[in-house]
Amino acid sequence: MNSPSKTIYIIGNGPSLNKIDIQKIRNKDTISFNRAYIAYQDWGFFPTYFMTADPIVLENIKEKVKELIETSPITKFFLPLWSADYFGINEKIQYLNFIKRPVFDRWIWGKSFNRMKIIANVGATSVPVLYTMGYRNFIILGTDCNYVEKDIKNVKIEYHPEEKVKKIIYKSSDDTDPNHFRPDYFGTGTEYSKPQQDNHYRGWEFIASKMHKKNANILLCSPGSSLAGLFQSADFNDVVKKY
Repeated sequence: MNSPSKTIYIIGNGPSLNKIDIQKIRNKDTISFNRAYIAYQDWGFFPTYFMTADPIVLENIKEKVKELIETSPITKFFLPLWSADYFGINEKIQYLNFIKRPVFDRWIWGKSFNRMKIIANVGATSVPVLYTMGYRNFIILGTDCNYVEKDIKNVKIEYHPEEKVKKIIYKSSDDTDPNHFRPDYFGTGTEYSKPQQDNHYRGWEFIASKMHKKNANILLCSPGSSLAGLFQSADFNDVVKKY
């Protein structure tokens, strides 16, 4: 599973993404997530890879993801194994078997696509996936972990006794999402899981601790990100010239 390049740009969906000229990475290896596809036309390119893991988000966007699989030049889609019944077998899809182990389990790192774990958020979860593919330089964009609380209407609670969990589902009532690079990211009628900042930070903290032990490097090009204490910050324009 050798990558064509050892450098990958991880395109997060936070507001700081608007502070860089993203078109400068149109010819780089990239990965984006979830509803980022609403901006592909504005970016002027499709990412190399696409990934989604949250069951609530995927249920909302599955038809669009299927369309992207069938019509876009995206090389590979990383999707949870449980979604195979909907998407079927396709050479552009790499299914990930997210095992039920503790979130920050030390045994889940870069072993196999059949032995992964959701690490707090899809961006952090993508790092061991990409590491398994052979990438060693990770440039993080649009990953701020500075979530703003807002009043959300249309909240519903689902009980799943078989999993012994309670899932709270939020449905946006307007196009005023403050936590992403576009106000319509989680726009009107969109269902999603409310971000949990402490948990998301811990996820990236786990990634940082692993990187110190691996032959790998992470550079943070997300101005104002709360992750600056975990990763080396770098100027985006300088990084693009080097990697």
